Amino acid sequence: MFVRPAFRPSLRSLQPLRPSRGKLAMVLGFLLLTLAAHLAVIEWVRQELPLVRLLGDDDEAEESIVSIMLQPRPEPPLMPKVKELPPPPPSPATDKAAPVAAVPKNELPVAAVPETAPVPGEAVAEPKAAAAGEPALAASSEAGTDAQRAGAGAGAETAPQTSAPALFDKVSLPPPAELKYDVVGLRNGKRITGHGKITWQHDGQRYTLSGEVGALIFTLLSYKSTGDVGTIGLIPAIYAEKRIGRSQTNTHFQRDRNSISFSASTEVYPVKGGEQDRSSWIWQLASLGRGDPEKFEAGLVFDIAVAGHKTLDGWRVYVNGRENIGLPQGEVSTWRLSVIPGENSFDKQFDLWLAPDRHWYPVMLRHMDKAGNSVEMLLTEVKQ
Repeated sequence: MFVRPAFRPSLRSLQPLRPSRGKLAMVLGFLLLTLAAHLAVIEWVRQELPLVRLLGDDDEAEESIVSIMLQPRPEPPLMPKVKELPPPPPSPATDKAAPVAAVPKNELPVAAVPETAPVPGEAVAEPKAAAAGEPALAASSEAGTDAQRAGAGAGAETAPQTSAPALFDKVSLPPPAELKYDVVGLRNGKRITGHGKITWQHDGQRYTLSGEVGALIFTLLSYKSTGDVGTIGLIPAIYAEKRIGRSQTNTHFQRDRNSISFSASTEVYPVKGGEQDRSSWIWQLASLGRGDPEKFEAGLVFDIAVAGHKTLDGWRVYVNGRENIGLPQGEVSTWRLSVIPGENSFDKQFDLWLAPDRHWYPVMLRHMDKAGNSVEMLLTEVKQ
């Protein structure tokens, strides 16, 4: 009988399996590429995060402290204590109001800032009309230079004619649309790019306004404003804002309680009519211009009240004049407005370009804060 010899494994078969050098190099290369990609994303986020700070309020350090301090919760009062705004200082009498000159398109504008910040509901004297034959605001570069020189030395003498609700008789809301923007920011000399979108909806009785600013797949800033539509324009009910890495803040316009309150502070202000939030003021100005365009003229100055994250401030609006803006679809004629926020705001100045031929949509918006940082949004697409 044939007997099969017993199997004897060779020494080579007893050695542990080892990957080839080629496979090992591929694995190590993949791990290094993954690590490099993660580091690149972290560095990109660190570079892009400042963009959202250009669009926000101040309060960053304060909110951080409030969010981590552990204190006993105070007993809620039976009725909220309404904070009355301080009475405005007397406005100096003037013989002639110095108009705010239009600023070249490529320069960061600085309108004449009043020495005393405007107060919501402030009643001031109406400036006298300009003398007959006086050159228009943007008629020549010489006229613009003279107006800038006058405004620089007498900012407090440029008193507003009145507040927006009393000045304008009619409003007409721009039609609903989705607007897309290219966003460019400048912070500490560094250029930052991104994209933005605003969705504007209304049915004539209620409105919804939402927007966001982002870069690549990250949403750096998002906000939403909802409310009613009245005879004086937009009547906000609630404004919510969320910035990346921070908690959402809410501003409540409680008409039934006649108060404006904030989730980020204990301040309470009375409702006097015409108050706007940090996003609705743009569309309120567009609605006023569209409904009462005859009132828009170079040199016009008026006030609006805007509720921020923690306080209510008076913002002063200067109508600079007409200016052409180049869009991807072509050049468009606009009204350029410079808006100076109140002293409680970290914002230094907004510049807004409204296009009458495009339903008074905001085709460009420029913002500068008190630290010298700026951000600009340019309209690229409109979907109706």
